[in-house]
Amino acid sequence: MQNKNLRRLVAGASTAAIAAGFAASFGVGAASAAPVSQSTEWGQWTFNRTISNGTPAPGDTITVTNNLRFNGGLAPTISEFRDFHPACLTYVADSSRVEGKGVSTFANTTDPTFVRMTGSWIRSAVDRNISYTLDYTVGANCGRDLALTTGTGVSANQGLGSELRTAGPSLTVPKSASTAAVAVSPAPQVGRATTLTATVTAAATGTVEFANNGTVLGTGTVSNGTATYSWTPAAAASYSITAKYLGDATYAQSTSAPQTGTVTPAPTAPAAPTALAANPAAVTAGDTVTITGKAEANSNVTVTAGGKTCTATANAAGNFACTIATDTAGTLSVTAVATNAVGASPASAPVTVQVSAPPVGTVVISVSPAAPTAGDTTTITVIGIDAGTAVTIKAGTNTICTTTALANGTAGCAWTAVAGSQTLTAEVTANGTATTVTKVVVVEAGQNPGNPTFGSS
Repeated sequence: MQNKNLRRLVAGASTAAIAAGFAASFGVGAASAAPVSQSTEWGQWTFNRTISNGTPAPGDTITVTNNLRFNGGLAPTISEFRDFHPACLTYVADSSRVEGKGVSTFANTTDPTFVRMTGSWIRSAVDRNISYTLDYTVGANCGRDLALTTGTGVSANQGLGSELRTAGPSLTVPKSASTAAVAVSPAPQVGRATTLTATVTAAATGTVEFANNGTVLGTGTVSNGTATYSWTPAAAASYSITAKYLGDATYAQSTSAPQTGTVTPAPTAPAAPTALAANPAAVTAGDTVTITGKAEANSNVTVTAGGKTCTATANAAGNFACTIATDTAGTLSVTAVATNAVGASPASAPVTVQVSAPPVGTVVISVSPAAPTAGDTTTITVIGIDAGTAVTIKAGTNTICTTTALANGTAGCAWTAVAGSQTLTAEVTANGTATTVTKVVVVEAGQNPGNPTFGSS
């Protein structure tokens, strides 16, 4: 309620604002409490108002001091002071003082933007000044980086009251400081998506802007304190990734420290293996040949010799080796192909192996791969037998197959080996004479856990 003697003046005001160390920049809070003051002439009164901290943070307590002077003729008797404030400020109970003494004070229940101090204060021609102080607590619901207006009013007899809700000074609650950090995973590679993840102050909302070397890549929306962006580099180059949190109504902007590095080129299929060599370069059918060479480190290498293959994995230095079993006389052309996750290389330049037929009457058993693995299919070939004759091949006492020798003097069958030392037997006819030959083969229980550089077939 307003005193019936209150006189409202709606024009003719002159104001002078005094900022005592006021922090002019908005955003992150002031380094220390800086009071703000404003002197306003309104009607026959001068209001000299000071707020103890012009840039408070939520939870701070501020003190408003109002020194009033009556500028007219006969000084009035004052019955009420009103202090106008933003609704987000809460009056501190029992904090109000008039001329240093406690005073009856009421927070308005229907209008939370002012406080009333009531009493009777007689002014005279020689004592025209009076002052009051009161405290407020700054609420978290105060708008940030906004000029929040304050004002005052006085009720007096003789119709000499006055009220100016914008008497000032204004105060500003800065936005709270925020933090931002960025992570880059997996390591950037040309043509492959990398996730940029920004972590910001837990309660922050809004948007994060991701940049590389100062160029904006895109944005992500903050959810539960993080924002992400998927980046697929187009070229191999150095990178410096930053995440800039753009702020919201409560939190100020912040930029992460950069994450730096180099975008690696996209992987390619290996080059053709090189330095292919056969040792020995001349063998008798049934013997084995070791093939060596160089290929992309850690690539899988397949060596092909006629209809036979062997495999190996190139070591960190790119070296590989594997063994081929021979079974047919002639010139054997050997090539190698390397494969990685992207694809296969062209075939290497070939090397040749001269394979001679065994002496007449000599029978040889050849096994491919040369070092069989249990459970895998192994080819057994008998060489140097009479064409068209019957052949029986056994592993121990178990018959693997019974077949007929081909025109080139060979016979063979497939065998699924079991682990351990196995004795192979071939019952054949060679140079018109029935004969039996044997070969001891060691069958591995599984993939060789040893040096991964070598394989055999």
